[in-house]
Amino acid sequence: MAAERRIVAGLFVSMDGVVEAPEKWGMPYNTGEAAEAVTRLFDEADTALLGRSTYEMWGTFFPHITSEQVPTADWLNAAPKYVVSSTLTEPGQWQGSHLITGDDIAGQIQDLRQQPGGTINVGGSITLVQWLMSNGLLDDLYLQIAPVIAGTGRTLADGEQIPMHLAATRTFANGVIEAHYTPQPC
Repeated sequence: MAAERRIVAGLFVSMDGVVEAPEKWGMPYNTGEAAEAVTRLFDEADTALLGRSTYEMWGTFFPHITSEQVPTADWLNAAPKYVVSSTLTEPGQWQGSHLITGDDIAGQIQDLRQQPGGTINVGGSITLVQWLMSNGLLDDLYLQIAPVIAGTGRTLADGEQIPMHLAATRTFANGVIEAHYTPQPC
């Protein structure tokens, strides 16, 4: 029996815990080692798992972009993409897109984990990351903590305590701290 595929998420976070709209406050820090770390998360995966909002935003942008413009573009455009949504009825036109919807989303994601393949990458998708953590389906969470106070926006907290284990940290030359977390063992 093949090993279960891992689900790995990466998010940018400000010093005050904001994960929403990092394009407004975090992009000056997505350079050098920090950018390479993001690209590595994509390169180590062969499948994308996205929430509806991220999928709709990225699906209008990335099909017209190459990796010369954004390092992860070619990977995102070529990879199978699974979008989790309670509102979409069709996966859209982005090549390789599939819809996960209905009453048993956890079961469908578990089925995806059982299929042959490598790591499943979750980029962005705050609501999906929260849901995966709440349902014990997230294996690794990488937070890139930017040295900036965003001041306003959604945080990763959703009213539920979820203990996590700090697996590793790295500090980049531009002041970003990458924190790698795994679920806290029971």
